[in-house]
Amino acid sequence: MAMTLCVCGLIRAEEPWRFLLLADWHWAEKYTQTEKNPSWMAEAVADDVAAVKMLKDNYGGELMLLPGDSNTGHWDESGFIKSNFPGGTPAESILQAGKLCYEGMIDSFKKGGYSKLIMAVGDHEMGDNPWPAGSAVSRCQPQFREAFAKAFNTNPDGGGFRYDQPTGKAASRPLGTKYETTSYAYRYKNVLFVTIDAFHQEDPDRKIGDEGSVTGTVTGPHLAWLENVLSEARKDPGIKHIFVQAHLPVIYPVRKVSSSGMMMDDGSESSFWQALRKYDVDIYFAGEVHANTVTKDSESDLIQLVSRGNFFNNFQTLDISDDRIEVVCYEQQVGTLPQDGKYSVSGKLVIDKSGDATRIDGSGELALLDVNGRHFHFTFEEKPPLWNYPIMGLSGREKMEKDKILRGVTCKDIFPNLGTFGEHYSALTANVELTDGPQGKAGQFSADSRMGVFAMGPLHSGHTVSYALWMKTQSPENQILINTGSIWSKALKNFLNLHLNDGVPEAVISDSQRLAAVGAKLNDGKWHQIAVSMPHDGCLLSEVEIFVDGKKSETRLNGSDRKLHFNQAVRVGIGGLNYSHKGFDQLPVKPFVGAMDEVSIWTRPLTAADVKAAYN
Repeated sequence: MAMTLCVCGLIRAEEPWRFLLLADWHWAEKYTQTEKNPSWMAEAVADDVAAVKMLKDNYGGELMLLPGDSNTGHWDESGFIKSNFPGGTPAESILQAGKLCYEGMIDSFKKGGYSKLIMAVGDHEMGDNPWPAGSAVSRCQPQFREAFAKAFNTNPDGGGFRYDQPTGKAASRPLGTKYETTSYAYRYKNVLFVTIDAFHQEDPDRKIGDEGSVTGTVTGPHLAWLENVLSEARKDPGIKHIFVQAHLPVIYPVRKVSSSGMMMDDGSESSFWQALRKYDVDIYFAGEVHANTVTKDSESDLIQLVSRGNFFNNFQTLDISDDRIEVVCYEQQVGTLPQDGKYSVSGKLVIDKSGDATRIDGSGELALLDVNGRHFHFTFEEKPPLWNYPIMGLSGREKMEKDKILRGVTCKDIFPNLGTFGEHYSALTANVELTDGPQGKAGQFSADSRMGVFAMGPLHSGHTVSYALWMKTQSPENQILINTGSIWSKALKNFLNLHLNDGVPEAVISDSQRLAAVGAKLNDGKWHQIAVSMPHDGCLLSEVEIFVDGKKSETRLNGSDRKLHFNQAVRVGIGGLNYSHKGFDQLPVKPFVGAMDEVSIWTRPLTAADVKAAYN
């Protein structure tokens, strides 16, 4: 096999080669039971080996990149300890469970054909978020790191660090930091892989972010080491591409499916992202959100590739040559097992560096996301059966059948999402009839109607979100038009809903705080357009803008003012509560009764010109 060599000052071209990408595998928890060896264990392990062997035989690849989350990881909890390591402490349980889990996983992948696994820690390798200050999971972060690093990053013979070759003058890892065994740089052929442990903790007894004592960031000596590695890599003409992987996405928004949706602090404004941008990193790989999103950095050719690998039902191949990177996404066909090898191509991404300027083209699941585009767009022109348009994470899995039931009603049809978030954000529906609307067809809603999006987001933290829709009603009730209540928390806060209270549009953020449009009375049985827009991230409720029929309305604040901050575990509901936690039944609001059309959601502010154009 040809290698990159320096001969008389020239660099010989590397022969094309391939590796596989498998984020959020989530299937290794079984290996914590290795010593107990239950009756199902042998078959389950054999299935893993067969699935990995299928990948090797059919798709090849010289190594596998795994951006975190291989297991469940709740090894600090009393129930797990009592069942598996009676009498043990949380720290002891974590070390024992980690040894079994990771060594079992590594052995199965090796038997299947992949002996080189380059893996980053995910939140599940760190015990799973959140990390409440003072809790066992918070205080045992060192043990979670130790268990992972011993298995994946330490040589079994002698115990030395597996990736110890420096990059130029830069050490292979951030020595002297808590990340020195979980963050590292590794050169393979013409690529430098940099793996980052993004889970930062300053004091296990102190909360520093939404997730408790742990947050997603790279800072201080850890960041300085990363910058040094990237700087040295750019001096080496044999390194044609730099790939960085960590578990957490950076650029917002990303698609999400059944995920807590944690992201890196400060997004593309973070010092971490600025370093990747400065040193011309080619791709940043992330996982966490169980969905595929490709985004190009706004100021460089840096690509964020967030991918899905859950239970082998999605994976990507990457073909590498000196001036070209080609990524192909494969999706498991519904109703098959991984070892059956029945996968279809669901997306492609090509990064061509052969010309004066880098050319980047994506399609399907790997099409570049327009962060300023309309992510949700429901036109109600058709209502096809759900079975004809499988939704990622939902269709074809028997244990997910309950997720087709919205507030006691089973949904068998969908309204296709025509926005940039794509078909997996189509809305499940029942009892919504088609009627005439202001633009083609519209949806006719009753108290028994259901319309909800199974995929999650886009609300996250304090990021901007905007809504627009057309509606027609005569109801005097306080009705719900768009619901973004949490699916897991029953706290009646941290959402941004659009209600119509006896004909008055309201932006609602809790059970006691709302912003109403003054002078609007829209329950007159005529079509009206309503839009709600946050003018910037983290704005106050009083700053939210409400537009009625293309014109900005005067607003009145009811309840105390505060900055908007969202629970990211959200499935959008249209015309009712739908997927939100049953605790949201306490909201003084009724399902929408009337007609609705052109429902849209953006993750940017809407200008008066945007709204006017949509109205006209």
